[in-house]
Amino acid sequence: MELVLKNFIFNMRKAFKYFSSFLRLILILLLLFLFSFFVFYIADLLFNVYSGKYHSPLFGFYIIVTPSMVPTINVNDIIVVKRISNDRYNLGDIISFSSSDINYNGLTITHRIVGKKNISNGNSIYTTKGDNNYLNDPSKVLTSSIYGKVILKIPKMGNVRSIFSSPINYYICLLIPTFLFIIYEILRISIFLINRKE
Repeated sequence: MELVLKNFIFNMRKAFKYFSSFLRLILILLLLFLFSFFVFYIADLLFNVYSGKYHSPLFGFYIIVTPSMVPTINVNDIIVVKRISNDRYNLGDIISFSSSDINYNGLTITHRIVGKKNISNGNSIYTTKGDNNYLNDPSKVLTSSIYGKVILKIPKMGNVRSIFSSPINYYICLLIPTFLFIIYEILRISIFLINRKE
């Protein structure tokens, strides 16, 4: 029985070691990505300040809360938008913009460009439409109202926000790693005591 327990503890320890190494690697890669993004973001903001021109941030993240772009983009998907310079948005591009519609004034909308009319160099008026909507959006979109073009969709990652918005779920997410750490420590002490007997 003691040998079985010893083997079990050894295998658990080995599995935990591999799992923790994998998590450490993922965490380092994620931190590198976030650091790089932060450096680009700050550099872009400083460049805008010193140039005296206001631009929306180089990148933006949004959680989709309505089904207007289904099936292309679903509710609770996270999208990443990139600012495009010189009014280089094209028909078919999906953009995020500040709506001037009377019902959604000031809200951020993500829809597809279905029409474009140049009004001057670097400025256009766009017609947009949600893929899941029957009609075009009633209000036109000016170039200056566009935050950027959608370059990436991360499916269902908006659910993470829902999980952490509930206090009970937040505490559960804190308690699970604590519980796993306690189990690991109990196993480690058990191995130490078994080896000491021998």
